[in-house]
Amino acid sequence: MKSYTIVVATTNAGKIKEIYSILSAATNLDLQIKSLNDYVIEEPDEPHESFMQNAAHKAKYYSKITQLPTLSEDAGLCIEALNGFPGVRTKEFTEECGGIQQAFKLIEDKLQPFSNKRAYFNCAAALYIPQQDVLITYEARDYGVITFPPRGADGFGYDPVFIPEGFNNTMAELGLEIKNQISHRAKAIHGIAEQLTDFLK
Repeated sequence: MKSYTIVVATTNAGKIKEIYSILSAATNLDLQIKSLNDYVIEEPDEPHESFMQNAAHKAKYYSKITQLPTLSEDAGLCIEALNGFPGVRTKEFTEECGGIQQAFKLIEDKLQPFSNKRAYFNCAAALYIPQQDVLITYEARDYGVITFPPRGADGFGYDPVFIPEGFNNTMAELGLEIKNQISHRAKAIHGIAEQLTDFLK
């Protein structure tokens, strides 16, 4: 089995665990995962207006420093009644609110006048391989509805207020095994894994 090292460009333990689990299952590789916890690197700006542009920007930025294949993703929650808000600025919105619980409250208030609670998670993933100057990308969505109050502890971010299509439980109640089959991140990372497998043949 071929050994392959990838830097996952995040310090979020939940994301690292998810991505490692998905990549390991989807590739026939002895996968070694590093993360930004293994480095001291200043976080770059996310200047672009699309998820994919930001993901590619971050993957190239970090790989130039690590000199290793680097996987970055840019994800966000897009709420239909709020014209796609918070969208590509989901992370900044959460930080500006002072944390996820305060963000839940503000979104609940914003949605109060609307009966339409439809939303989707969007994930754009980009793997940059600096030695060959190759960029592998994949973008995916997971559709569902927003619900309050938040439910479930087996997730992070907006998982406790998002019910995926076809389920009655929030993403945070479904658990990692199901999440890794249906989530926006799972779909995007699977797409990356398939292309990486072909590239390494």
